[in-house]
Amino acid sequence: MADRPEWDPMTDLMSVQKQMNRLFESALGKVGFDADAGLGAWAPTADVYDEPGRRVFCLELPGLSLEDIGVRIDADELIVEGDRRMEREQAGEQFQRVERSYGKFLRKFRLPSNVDRGSVRARYRDGVLTIGLDRNDDVEPERFEVAID
Repeated sequence: MADRPEWDPMTDLMSVQKQMNRLFESALGKVGFDADAGLGAWAPTADVYDEPGRRVFCLELPGLSLEDIGVRIDADELIVEGDRRMEREQAGEQFQRVERSYGKFLRKFRLPSNVDRGSVRARYRDGVLTIGLDRNDDVEPERFEVAID
């Protein structure tokens, strides 16, 4: 009878951990999880759509004032950030339930190469931030061949 190698449960546990890490990284990447913001961070919902000649971003930001919202373009990303603070009206309030989200948020959206970054316009009405950028549909993405040595 041949000697069987001794079973090492730690090896199996490490293998399961690697598989779980890959699973979470894959799943969280598909939903746009922001590792910088961390778990439990507030992320406002957004719609991104194209109109003729424009790319439009709409974010729901109820309860925020203009002073609480920042919008900027950094290289090829549109960045929207802000802070929704919990305002307590009276000292001694004791909440029974808190379902609204509070705190800082940061959303990043990749901009396509055919968007004119200088044309960005934003407006905030009734808790909805709408950002539009002109888009040139005649411009093809820049492509070039790379020589291999």
